[in-house]
Amino acid sequence: MKANLQKFFRYEGTKKVPIEIGEAGDIVVIAGLEKANVADTICDPELNDPIPATPIDPPTMSITISVNSSPLAGTEGKKLTSTQIRDRLVSEAQNNVGITFSQNANVDSFVISGRGELMLEILLTQMRREGFEMTVSPPKVLYQTDEAGNKLEPIEEITVDLDEEYSSKIIDSMNRRKGKLLDLKDTGKDKKKISIPCSNKRLDGLHK
Repeated sequence: MKANLQKFFRYEGTKKVPIEIGEAGDIVVIAGLEKANVADTICDPELNDPIPATPIDPPTMSITISVNSSPLAGTEGKKLTSTQIRDRLVSEAQNNVGITFSQNANVDSFVISGRGELMLEILLTQMRREGFEMTVSPPKVLYQTDEAGNKLEPIEEITVDLDEEYSSKIIDSMNRRKGKLLDLKDTGKDKKKISIPCSNKRLDGLHK
């Protein structure tokens, strides 16, 4: 990727300090990149081989967001139009690599996909705080298929650090969601660490 790099900054504590050279271990800010993205290689123009990028895990769940058409529309927010909602979702998809955006044939309806229910709920909470009002569909699990055409369901591995007295309740809750206990460690001071893989569609409400 070629770009006009105007300035370099390095973080020193919470301050940004102008620099000419960034060294290994520095956290740097580069001004002048208009279309930079995660996994882009920034290097000398004479180099043509980018560093191999680590693939980003695909979304596992989606929701459909549409304009609020109920009789009570406009009572809880000020940003109501499809254009306002669309611009906000497009902006989120551009800045959050875990979110993808698509538009339905219905121009007032948009599909947002992400890495699980919690990620999508955080986005909706942010939008409500910003004054958006909208209608949201129930979440839908996104399945994949392997080379043989078999249907694959997304699985999440959950790691929980908690007080020992609550470990049996969490394990029971995950068992009811068809989860399978992988690891249970004693981390000291009556604390436990639990690792459990579980079907994505069965995690509804767990974080609550």
